[in-house]
Parts: sequence; structure tokens; C-alpha cells
Amino acid sequence: MSAPPIEIEQVNYAYGEGNLRRQVLFDVSAIIRTGEIVILSGPSGSGKTTLLTLIGALRSGQKGSLRILGHELRDADEQTLTEVRREIGYVFQAHNLLEALTAAQNVELGLQLHDGWAADARKKRAEELLESVGLEGFAARHPSQMSGGQRQRVAVARALAGEPRILLADEPTASLDRHTGREIVSLIQRLARERGVTVVLVTHDSRILDIADRILSLEDGRLSSFMSAVTTDTQHLWSLLARDIQHGELVRRVREIEADRFADLLKQVTEETQELVAMVDLAQSQTFDSMLAQVLDAFALKAGELLGASQTRVYLMDEAKRELFSLASGSDSGSETPLEMRVSQEAGIAGKVAASGTTLLLDDVGSDPAFHPGADLGQPGQRLLTTPLSDSTGSVFAVLELGRPQQAPTFTHEDEQRIQDLTHSLSTVLESWFRMSCSCRVDRGLREGRCCGQPHPPGTECP
Repeated sequence: MSAPPIEIEQVNYAYGEGNLRRQVLFDVSAIIRTGEIVILSGPSGSGKTTLLTLIGALRSGQKGSLRILGHELRDADEQTLTEVRREIGYVFQAHNLLEALTAAQNVELGLQLHDGWAADARKKRAEELLESVGLEGFAARHPSQMSGGQRQRVAVARALAGEPRILLADEPTASLDRHTGREIVSLIQRLARERGVTVVLVTHDSRILDIADRILSLEDGRLSSFMSAVTTDTQHLWSLLARDIQHGELVRRVREIEADRFADLLKQVTEETQELVAMVDLAQSQTFDSMLAQVLDAFALKAGELLGASQTRVYLMDEAKRELFSLASGSDSGSETPLEMRVSQEAGIAGKVAASGTTLLLDDVGSDPAFHPGADLGQPGQRLLTTPLSDSTGSVFAVLELGRPQQAPTFTHEDEQRIQDLTHSLSTVLESWFRMSCSCRVDRGLREGRCCGQPHPPGTECP
């Protein structure tokens, strides 16, 4: 397996000397793999652009390791930096096109660092790239004859001219309106996917975060948890919304408008409220389900490794529907949505353990009358360990099943103790995720009037 194109380890960087020295990056570490689209977010002055220029070999590193395309850039000489730059394309907030040159000639500038291109080949390459970014017929136009979005498309074409392995973009949508900005990042995303290019994109624009495979957040020169950054931003947004409501904006609007426009305003407020509720529901559903699935996947994987199990499954209990449900990450199937399996709470050995709250060790899963092929792991003849997970009150909220093939050793009470030690340390984490996920499910179900599977007025108790 080839090394990742971007490997950053404990990188520190400072500007100035002596009393004027100011450190802007502190112990930054990250690995970005081939074909990934990574967004670098964070407030102004957090070090995003500095890190981007280090990755782009526009300056050499000072402390720590910065390996770009196999080259160490710490204290690198100009020859090494130039060699790396030949493999990188750059897109900046200001498109940096030369006004005296046509669009095609600006794109040809992207080939200046690359030998072996005859004049005719450069011209043909430029025209092909302009066509690929939706600018067919624009080759002879000068930047002054194009819109901001069109000029940025030329900048993207120029960045891709030398067939780079890495594409770096610094605030590529900052000077563009919402629609044009979305077109530009979607273009970068499509071209990166088609060419297998690794993309690192710096942005303040929260509207384009969805194109990323991963988001790295910088704050005060340090990489921080993206979850923490999102939480802080969300708190600010909700505070602003609450403050706006408290300031009586809606009341002022109603007082100022004519009576015949009040119905239209009421309709608008209703639609905005519905959009807000739908947005919160969608965010809760997708985020909690996806993250819960990953937590369960990781937990089951580690439990299986520790006990030499060939199969693992975690069931969570849905008391409202009297069902056990299992979430698995949908990444393997190409789906972004976790895959969900549901069985009756009374079904199989899993249901039996959930009801009794005691662990079962079986040399032959088929020997237990409660075995249910659709609910339990394995098949007759295989080994099975099924154990409950209890919350802080002692109530069972989940069941873990571990399976071994017939020729493997049987599960022992020592195995049971090991898994109980593991589940004890992780039960708080699992319980928290489970409660949040089920809370979202119940809230959505009550609003939709179908939490129990039976139709009834939203917000009322189950029949």
C-alpha cells in the first residue's frame, strides 16, 4: 500500500524572531489519504492558510514532520519544494488571473512548471480543461469579460492543467454568491472524483461542508474536535435565534404591514417553522443514527477481537415497539444510511437474555429451544455467548452476541468475565448514545403520530 500523499506529524510553525515571534501552529498532526476531500475549518487567524501553504510547499516546515507526496518538507531546500509544487494545483479566493491574457492563456500558465509541452499541445489542453469546467467557447475571452464564477472556473481549470495529485483551495467561494459558490465546489468535487485527486479546502462557508469526506477544525493553531466546533457554532446560532425572537422581530413586522399582507406573512412563518422542525429532525436522525452505528460497530469489533469471535452483533431495546434493533454502518454497502435490523423483543436467545438479564454460554446454539435463525447469530453447531448490557439503574438496554465456529474453543466463564469487564467500562458510552438515539426516534414518532406503529394524533399517548 502506498503512503498517504499528506502526512503531518507534530508540526509547529511561527512567524518572526525574538520579541516579535508569534507561533501560529501547535503540534498539528493529520493524515490525508489519496482521493480524500478534506475541509479545513476554523475562525480567522486560526492558522488554516498557514497550514495550507505548508502542505502546498509554498514554505518549508520548521518543527515536526511534514511529508508531502513522499518528500519531507521540514527545512526542505528550494529544489525539493519546487519538485513538490509541480504535483500540486492551487485555487485561491482571488482567482489571480492575468487580465492581459485570455482564459486559455491563463490556463496554459498552469503548465509552465512542466516540461515537454509544445505550444499546440498546451493550447489544446487548455481548451479541453475549459470545456471540462463548463466554459466551452470562452477560450478567447479575457477575465474582464467574464463573471466572478466564470473566472473562478478558469482558476480551477488552471489548477488542474498539470494533472496534479493534490488540489489546494483557499476560500474558493468567499467572493461568490451562494449559487455560484455551490457550483464551484461541486465542480471541484466532481473533477477530484474523476481524477482521483486529493483535495484540501479551506473555508468559512458552512453551506459547502457536505462535499467533504472529512472536516478538520483548527482553533488557535491547534486541531480540535469537529464535534466541539459544531457544538459551539450551533450554540451561537440558537442564541442568535432566541435573541431575535426576544427582540420582538415578528411583532414589529406584523405592526408594520398592511392587513391584506398578514395572511401571506403568517403562511411564510408557518413554512419557515416547518423547515426548522424538518431540519432539526433530519439532523437528529442522520447524525445520531450514523454515529450510534459507528460506535456499535467499533464496540462489537473490539469485543470480537478480544474473545476470538468470528461474528458479533449488538441489539438495542426499543421498549415502545417491544423490539430489538441492530444498527450497522452502511459504508460497506455504499449507503450513507446505517443498516437497521429489527426483531421482536421476545425473539431468539437475544430476547431471552434481554428478559432474564443473565449471560448464556452455549456450545451449540441449536441446543437452546429459544434459538431463532432470523434473530440470533450463527447456525446449529456453532458456539454463542450472549450477554446483557445494563444501564446505570441496572435495567437491560442492549444485548451483545458473540459467535464462534464449531471447531473453535467453547466460550468459558473467563470469557464471560472479560466481556463483562469490557462492557462495564463502555456501558456508559453506549447507554448515552442509545438514550439520545431513542429520544430522537420517540420524538419524531410522536410528532408523526406513529411511534407505536398505530395511527393516532401527533403528541398523544400510544393507543
